[in-house]
Amino acid sequence: MESIPYKDRKGCYIVVKEIKEPYGPGTSPVISIGSTLKGDVDNPTWKVHVPVDLVDNLVKALREYSDGQ
Repeated sequence: MESIPYKDRKGCYIVVKEIKEPYGPGTSPVISIGSTLKGDVDNPTWKVHVPVDLVDNLVKALREYSDGQ
């Protein structure tokens, strides 16, 4: 698990981790990306699951946004 702190908010993190079988035995792995504003990195307030096979496409899209800033 990786916890990335917000620059300007104490106790706030983006949390990234892999879940091997998120929806039960035999399901494809996902990368779970969550956010906590209360410091609880084990239980983020919100999260999204990205199928592992789509991670490269997601990273490319995120880079397009950050490069435009």
